[in-house]
Amino acid sequence: MTDFRATAPLPGPPRKYQFPHVTRRTLPNGLRVLVAENHTAPLVSMRTLVRSGADRDPAELAGVAGLTADLLDEGAGSRDAIRLAEDIGLLGGSLGTGADWDAAYASIDVLSRNARPTAEILADVSFRATLPEDAFDRVRNERLTDILQQRDEPSAIAGKRFASLLYGTGVYGNSVIGTNETVSRITLDDVRRYYAQHYLPNNSSLIVAGDVDPDDVANLAEKAFAAWTRGPEPPAPKIAPQPFDSSRVYIIDRPQAVQSEIRIGHVGVPRSCEDYFPLSVMNALLGGVFNSRINLNLREKHGYTYGARSAFSFRRMAGPFVVAAPVRNEVTRESVTEILAELRRIRTGDVEDRELDDTKNYLMGVFPATVQSSSDIAGRLLDMELYGLPEDYFDRYRENIGAVSKDHIARVAEKYIDPDRALIVVVGHAAQIREPLGSLGLPIHELDIEGAPIA
Repeated sequence: MTDFRATAPLPGPPRKYQFPHVTRRTLPNGLRVLVAENHTAPLVSMRTLVRSGADRDPAELAGVAGLTADLLDEGAGSRDAIRLAEDIGLLGGSLGTGADWDAAYASIDVLSRNARPTAEILADVSFRATLPEDAFDRVRNERLTDILQQRDEPSAIAGKRFASLLYGTGVYGNSVIGTNETVSRITLDDVRRYYAQHYLPNNSSLIVAGDVDPDDVANLAEKAFAAWTRGPEPPAPKIAPQPFDSSRVYIIDRPQAVQSEIRIGHVGVPRSCEDYFPLSVMNALLGGVFNSRINLNLREKHGYTYGARSAFSFRRMAGPFVVAAPVRNEVTRESVTEILAELRRIRTGDVEDRELDDTKNYLMGVFPATVQSSSDIAGRLLDMELYGLPEDYFDRYRENIGAVSKDHIARVAEKYIDPDRALIVVVGHAAQIREPLGSLGLPIHELDIEGAPIA
């Protein structure tokens, strides 16, 4: 008798998927409006996308974009923070605001029958935010507390030092939330100036997805956002990565640490990279999912860590490629050696058919779960708008993943992965890891947690 439980069933063919049709309009003030119909539930998701994120922060005011976004829900139009929360709650909605490297966002999810009053509130938040002084003081103090707490988090220290060593003091060299020095320097006038310079209709888009009619949304947008006044579009930011002609090691000493936080990588590619799909599959195979090579090596084979991963930060400009792993102090050198070995191995084209198929099947299999709800679709529209993706991008997403071959993997790995010019940052007990790391034969520099050299 055959035991059908002995082997896993083969995956069936993926169901056909078609992304909702996107209707586009541009208002006279320059605000771009994107609408995607999704009538599976009586819900609508509205997003204001402002195409200025932390990449527009002046170096001396790092964190101002995030601080501004955090203040959007502290009062808008004629409503203070409490009235704003109450009115949104009465509509059955939820308001969220924030900023990342590439953009700032304000979002409201609500019942579709309440779309009109919701759009009016979103318009107030987008261009009539009051940015009150008492809220500014509180939010800035909360931000400073977060920064202070991160001084005790090895993972946060490793991330910040890796970014600053890779990009210097300019764009991408700081964190989205800024530093204690820069956030302490930010004033309410700085926030209001940033808001006035960047929250402009010709620098923004309105995203609407859900149980709506595109013509109704156009009328609604024209009434709610018509008073938003356009202005000079902010200049495009630029990055200035630090050149590395060979790999080098930076140690940040934490004498009390029982494990090391490792970061290994270099400058990656922008989201617009033509090799996005081969790179996505290659990285998933290398370290992007649980059963990837780096995690299986360090966790399953050697027991060095609970989890290791790799990632390309696909941003508007070339973000970092980084491998991250927390490991025991006594196996820090061995972990670095194994990571570098996996980076070299992926460049050789040594990929098994089953390994590649499993990785592609996983990526194709999880995709439908990311485009189910109106909120999911609104998020995808944000990506489409922010990064200039083609109209059929998500219709062909699984097709593009499925077309990746072993030759593609080898080509993009050799082109975009460079273990011989890698930045290696280790936060750990220097007295325990200094000598073992020295056996790698690479230059070693020691820094304090603020990045200052230690003799």
